Amino acid sequence: MQINKTTNHGNTRWRVSISLEGKRKQRFFISRDEARAWLNSIEDDPTGFWHNRTADEQRDIVSAFNLASKRGLSIYQSMLNSPAKLNPLSVTDAAGKYAELIKQRSLRPSSLKQTQINLSQLAREFPDKSCHEVTSGELEQWFHTRNWKRSTIDGVIAKIGPFFTWCVREGYCESNPCSSIKRPQSDDTAPAIFTPYQARKLLLTACESDAGMVPYLAIGLFAGVRPMEIGRLHRSDVRGHHIEITAAKAKTRKRRLVTLSDNLRQWLSLGGDYPPTNKPKRLQRILDESGVSWSPDIMRHSYASYHLALHQSADKTALEMGHRDTNMLFRHYRELVTKEAAIGYWNIAPEKVLNS
Repeated sequence: MQINKTTNHGNTRWRVSISLEGKRKQRFFISRDEARAWLNSIEDDPTGFWHNRTADEQRDIVSAFNLASKRGLSIYQSMLNSPAKLNPLSVTDAAGKYAELIKQRSLRPSSLKQTQINLSQLAREFPDKSCHEVTSGELEQWFHTRNWKRSTIDGVIAKIGPFFTWCVREGYCESNPCSSIKRPQSDDTAPAIFTPYQARKLLLTACESDAGMVPYLAIGLFAGVRPMEIGRLHRSDVRGHHIEITAAKAKTRKRRLVTLSDNLRQWLSLGGDYPPTNKPKRLQRILDESGVSWSPDIMRHSYASYHLALHQSADKTALEMGHRDTNMLFRHYRELVTKEAAIGYWNIAPEKVLNS
């Protein structure tokens, strides 16, 4: 590539000579600065493709790139997978159709109700928009204005995400806006857990004031079963050395066996309600009488923390809790406790508590 001063048709010009794709080309400019600017653009675009495009063509290419990126594709992939013509439908109408559709599925009543709630919230937020007009950014803004925490946002996405996937299948939108949502960072605050003393106090109070609640508390504390799963258990699910969580009763719809620890087997031998009725009021009464503070999933957090500290095996703890791997355990469910505290926790048994 060269820039030379020359005379062209009697006028002084600056000539740029280059070779593009094996072909020699040259252009003339009034000033050396113009010649250098053009040469710099060619060096950044050695094939000359971009430079030879008109302004309208450049704008079209940029728009195509932005749209393909939104779909998670290259421009080439986007052209190969060009979507079918959309059938615009309002969010309100699509949410109504989807709500009727999921009634035919084997969803648990609680899951169905929550999905219907989130669909109604979505329709109220975007009453005048078609499905394909809802963007990831607008959903993020919706979450922000409602001041939802990360855990709530994850729950809402779990319900409206399948709705938008269905919209893509039906041709109401090109892509699922939930797939590109940027979630807020998780709260790094350590999970709340019971101390061995608090766990002992809770069980002692239950034995003295409402013995029927003992299985609910003991299974949560020493088997780490989710509260909603405990509420589906019956006495027949406790067998031998395990508690069977059938697929129909498990949150993940996958059967698992949870090992009965020695102290849990002793607590369950006292009898009690499977499942407990009027649980919220009964639990609150026990908490008031014991003076022990409660927070969501505190029994499951306690189980994970003390089980991991005792057995020193993240794989074993994750398996007992029904996790696919250890990622969930380390992100959400365990607090660091000492081996001594863990030994004290797993030694909480009826004989020691009731006779202390």
